[in-house]
Amino acid sequence: MLAQARTCIAAALLGVVAIVCARAQVVDFEKERQPIVEIHDLWRFHTGDDTDGKLGWANPAFDDSKWQLLHADQPLNEQGYPSYGGMSWYRIQVVLPTSHPPLALYIPQIGFSASYQVFAGGRLIGQFGELPPNERAYVNNPERSFGQELRLGQVMPIPAGVADGNGSVVIAIRVWEWPDWASFYNKRVEASSIGDASLMNDQREQRWNYEFRLVSAENALLLGYLLAALAGLGLFLLRPGEGEYLWFAAVELLYAADCASGVYPAFHPVWYQGYLALSGLLPLLRTICLTMFFVTLLKLPRGRLFWCAMGSALFGALAYFPSVMKWISYQASLPAIYLGWIPFIVLQILILSLAAKRGKLDARLLLAPFGLQYGAILANGLLLGVYASGHGGPLIAFWARMWGQLFSWPFPISIQDVADFLCQISILAILVLRFARTRRDEERQASELEAARVVQRVLVPADVPAIPGFRIQSVYKPAGQVGGDFFQIIPLPADGVLVAIGDVSGKGMAAAMMVSLLVGRLQALAEASNSPAEILKGLNRGLHVRSRGGFTTCLILRADPDGTLTIANAGHISPYRNGVEMAVENGFPLGLSEGASYSESRFRLDENEQLTLITDGVVEARGKGGELFGFARTEAISNRPAEDIAQVAQSFGQDDDISVISVTRTTVIGPALA
Repeated sequence: MLAQARTCIAAALLGVVAIVCARAQVVDFEKERQPIVEIHDLWRFHTGDDTDGKLGWANPAFDDSKWQLLHADQPLNEQGYPSYGGMSWYRIQVVLPTSHPPLALYIPQIGFSASYQVFAGGRLIGQFGELPPNERAYVNNPERSFGQELRLGQVMPIPAGVADGNGSVVIAIRVWEWPDWASFYNKRVEASSIGDASLMNDQREQRWNYEFRLVSAENALLLGYLLAALAGLGLFLLRPGEGEYLWFAAVELLYAADCASGVYPAFHPVWYQGYLALSGLLPLLRTICLTMFFVTLLKLPRGRLFWCAMGSALFGALAYFPSVMKWISYQASLPAIYLGWIPFIVLQILILSLAAKRGKLDARLLLAPFGLQYGAILANGLLLGVYASGHGGPLIAFWARMWGQLFSWPFPISIQDVADFLCQISILAILVLRFARTRRDEERQASELEAARVVQRVLVPADVPAIPGFRIQSVYKPAGQVGGDFFQIIPLPADGVLVAIGDVSGKGMAAAMMVSLLVGRLQALAEASNSPAEILKGLNRGLHVRSRGGFTTCLILRADPDGTLTIANAGHISPYRNGVEMAVENGFPLGLSEGASYSESRFRLDENEQLTLITDGVVEARGKGGELFGFARTEAISNRPAEDIAQVAQSFGQDDDISVISVTRTTVIGPALA
């Protein structure tokens, strides 16, 4: 009796198992009475591939009763296939309703880099990626950070006529899972579903909207990076001499490219090896441009610390190379990738710390946010490494969720997003402050420039005094900036004239004040002596202690009523007489040597002869091609009126202040003949 009872119980259990197994691979769409049905039933599963190469395993008539039963929406390593990669097949039978609208099948993402083909009734209805013998790993919806999973999947229309005579259709999926990722990213996925094609497309549109919300933080940063890059480029075009704006624009563009490389695969499949190479190239270019931005902004030297940072960035990028070339798996290269970037991060923080220690405010503003950003990168790498090792546990899973979603409103925001945003705010704050400082300096310089122009207008004589026996013309044409040209025409008691012309080194207010000092001292010395050499000697003594490394060229001549010329020169351009340069003894420019002495040269100026004195603004006029006006051209026009000489030099290409004085001896009409 006991044996008979055991036999009956065993038969009953076998019957129940047979019923479960029979239902496990059949989804009755007719009984569900729903427009869309999720497939949670067991699938038939088999590793390997159809050896005859004719895809007979997709045939509805193929007998798969000996295949393993498992859940397609659960990881393989939890169902007896740990770390499995390569080819595999899934099969399930679906009973369609007698009347139905156009149907479609939704297949979620399978693994992380799996390629697959989907068959309905033995007909290929869709494919993702490339399978053997030309397999290529593609990724779709990679995670930007822990806890932000993106699962769009594929919606594939089921063509009419694929059901058998009983109204059922066999769905078969041929999968190739990249072995490098099989053990690392073997995660749970959504269940497949089947139903009304239009509703399935609407449902996928809702998934797109939901996934777009998940990457809203990256999209916001992407827009911010692009706008900042345009602003940086615009500032550089306005100020080409300030290279930090160009480096800033390059950094922002590369940050935008990094964001795009994370957002784009969330909605479009990309070739994994290319994606991995880009993941190594973008950080390398970004860190190089960021380092150049720091050293240019903070005016830091490009010493050993700078070149060590550049070298460490290259080392960190090269850590991607073995996995890109498929020499080792990506999970095996992860420790080298993150460890490879640690030296660069340390050196970058050290550069900012040293600059902050030297009192640079900009470095202090950058140090905290970039320290947080680099800390977030390292922490993310640590979590990824622990996760890859399989020793994460609940605690790591909790911290991963916290790391991936620090805030959930108005959209998911990770710690990395916050760190990136703070870096942006710090850089923009620095550039705004820098622009404000530059603008303030420009306003101060403009004020000083206007004051210098006022001083120079006062010091350069507007009217030439009438000197019996001489016709004197003077022209002064200032350049854009206030230069150091000066001249004075002083009548002598005995109807002669004292003419001084010179050029102070430098520009702006400092040059104008030096001219003011020179003119005042010149007039005082001329009252005590009419000797050009003595006047130069007195000017030199006064300027030596005030020049502060600068110098002044000056030429002084005395023209007596009888045409005698007495000339002393302190490094200035020699005068021209009747179109020929005069051989005048030359001495040191003023302010270079306290004990300098000056000699006098004497000449005679006959009636109707012209003496021309110029500053270097004539000789150094520069044409559009960079050619100087030069001494030969100056000598050729030196016998023209002063206004003509100045006009010719200015038309050639004025680069500095232009001053020209011409002294022509005329016939003196005595009182009896007047």
